[in-house]
Amino acid sequence: MSDPTRYTAEIDLRNVNDSHTFAIAAVPARSSVLDVGAADGSMARTLGQMGCRVWGVEFDPDSAALARAWCEEVVEGDVEQLDFAATFQEKFDVVLFLDVLEHLKDPLSVLRRAQQVLADGGHMVISLPNVAHSAMRAQLLSGRFAYTEVGLLDQTHLRFFDPISVRQFLRDAGLVVLDEGRVTFPIDGTEIDVDVADLDPTVLKRLQEGEEADSYQFLFIVAPVGSKAAVDPPLLPARVLQRELRRSHDLDGHSLREFLSGLLRANRERRDALAGLLRSLDENDKTLQ
Repeated sequence: MSDPTRYTAEIDLRNVNDSHTFAIAAVPARSSVLDVGAADGSMARTLGQMGCRVWGVEFDPDSAALARAWCEEVVEGDVEQLDFAATFQEKFDVVLFLDVLEHLKDPLSVLRRAQQVLADGGHMVISLPNVAHSAMRAQLLSGRFAYTEVGLLDQTHLRFFDPISVRQFLRDAGLVVLDEGRVTFPIDGTEIDVDVADLDPTVLKRLQEGEEADSYQFLFIVAPVGSKAAVDPPLLPARVLQRELRRSHDLDGHSLREFLSGLLRANRERRDALAGLLRSLDENDKTLQ
């Protein structure tokens, strides 16, 4: 029997280093949403609280049964065999592919066909793992390529993406990137067992070089090339706030102190300017009297 909770998402909107939190910020309230790979309905439940109507596609029967509690409808079956246009009469504002495409034999074909049910002005949200994460590089240096239950080397992954191939993949699908983010973890912070103490310091430094070395997942908001959304991207206020929270989250201790000190200086300058303005107004009042 399958485990319907295997891909359960514990969604904490305070955690900006998470693919599901990224996706929720990319979905406007009261949208119609197609969640491809709905699992047990974790995403649908949260989106429903935002007034969204959610449809799902799920391969696992036990997971699909759970997801139906939160979805308008769940289509049970293999998404690679799914005729999107014939199955759904609905046009969706957002189509989600969260941790799904890497499990497919031909993800490019699925991504192209899914665009047929995207509403005019609609967009997609996609998350994909980074096979070039520093932990993966370290494991390969040790001569191993060990699959895990979940994560970068989930035992059901069929396709792998690096920072270059993932962008080519989206271009080949006829999609343009509207916004993007990353889930990041350090070399010893993933499900892949890496003991940094066993690594030569020079090798460790080399493994951690490059801005994508800590990128665990690629996160994208995309739209078909030439579409309304591609020409005039939607305003997503939650994503704007999320980016700022993530920026402050990524600051190290020294940079964070500088950031907060800058805010304090700016507030003091505003306070001094207001005090000066009040003094001028008092002097003007005295003159008029």
